[in-house]
Amino acid sequence: MSRAMVSLLVLAVLVLPPVPATTATVTTARRNCPDTCGYHLIPFPFGVGPSCSLPGFNLTCAVDKQTNDSHPMLGNSMLEVSFPSDVPDSYLFTTSISYTVKMIPGVRDYSIHWEAPARPFAISGWSNISLFVVGCGVRASLFIDNSAVEAGNCSVVCAEAQVMEKLTVGTCDAMVGLGCCFIDIQVNLRAFTLDISRINGSPSSKQVQAYMSDSMDPSFTPIGAYSGFQYSGTVQLDWSIPYQPKLPNCKRAMEDKESYACISNHSKCKDSPIGGYICYCQSGAMEGNAYVYGGCHNPPELGNL
Repeated sequence: MSRAMVSLLVLAVLVLPPVPATTATVTTARRNCPDTCGYHLIPFPFGVGPSCSLPGFNLTCAVDKQTNDSHPMLGNSMLEVSFPSDVPDSYLFTTSISYTVKMIPGVRDYSIHWEAPARPFAISGWSNISLFVVGCGVRASLFIDNSAVEAGNCSVVCAEAQVMEKLTVGTCDAMVGLGCCFIDIQVNLRAFTLDISRINGSPSSKQVQAYMSDSMDPSFTPIGAYSGFQYSGTVQLDWSIPYQPKLPNCKRAMEDKESYACISNHSKCKDSPIGGYICYCQSGAMEGNAYVYGGCHNPPELGNL
């Protein structure tokens, strides 16, 4: 039995929603480290250059050859980052995860592998994200990382085109669907493997599309499984100071003063649902960047307390 490995480069932009600006100056936690890349501010724990960020938060300041503008990219990936304020815990990283599998005659099994751009990032099992599969005559099985631990599966079949055309627009069955099925993501994923296999005796489409989204495309129509219509979506990547066996949560992390990341006065720590922890400034009276000394400050309207 042959297996086709599907390896696709997904170009995505980390889109961040607008956040109210503050009067604080974005500061780096370490000397001789730039706090800008072109017109973009770079707040710690992110950083550009050796030893300028916490592990996993390193950025590359890349120059666009067409415009000559500089843009921060996450690590060596193709993920562009933009920071609208100096409040790291407000950042919501959004990216696109979408694959098109060309079905090859005589090949039954296909495999797709995805990894988060860096260890601090993960798809959260609490964020109502689903993996949608559009096609005909295939079974999709989602595994955690490269393991044999299955996170879910679904199957998709197709009827005659006349039947498919009569199906309701914008619908997709979870387990066995006509033209589409989906798998709810209920575990945290820093990496996953998606196996797609032909269903014996079932007509199959020339291609299968798999993508992650937090909602079904309202324009989705099952006939798209036949026509090859392209669907896509976006997902939110959560981030945290990565989990460590000896420092699994805030309580333990606070005991290690050398590595504890919440270093500003008036900073707080909270456990992250994806493991590890995140830092934030004391609510109500403080705002700013809890990852740098003096980063938490009074809002302008409060003055000095």
